[in-house]
Amino acid sequence: MTAQNQLVSHFLSHRNVTIELAEKISREHYDYKPAETSMSAEELVKHIFSSFLMFATIIKEGNGSALQNMPKEEETDLIKLAKTYTEKTTNILSELTDEQLNREIDLTASFGRYVTGAALLQLAMEHEIHHKGNLFVYVREMGHTDLPFYQQKS
Repeated sequence: MTAQNQLVSHFLSHRNVTIELAEKISREHYDYKPAETSMSAEELVKHIFSSFLMFATIIKEGNGSALQNMPKEEETDLIKLAKTYTEKTTNILSELTDEQLNREIDLTASFGRYVTGAALLQLAMEHEIHHKGNLFVYVREMGHTDLPFYQQKS
């Protein structure tokens, strides 16, 4: 298995669970917040999907301009968003080179330091895992008990 295929496989092992959770959120629960200061369920899912794509784009392009240039998503159907963002992210991950992963990217304006593409990819994965945990809480509080289980395929 190539390094790119391993990246995609690892990404999808987490993303597929995130998608399963998003599929459990009915439109009448899109505005659900477990606390007043929380993101809504819709905002959280959009944040998860768009953030990983943004990080992957930064790695691909080698600069932080994607932080400021990500388009505002108008699509409101979370399942359609899942398909679109997952496909775009998978395409980028499958094309990343060792040079892009090893290159230092100037993110001093946003993160206060230079970061390699590989380190940013790790951050993107940890960010998705963190928020996927939040999403489990949201979906449980909506009354769902039949929830997906993370299984990494070897």
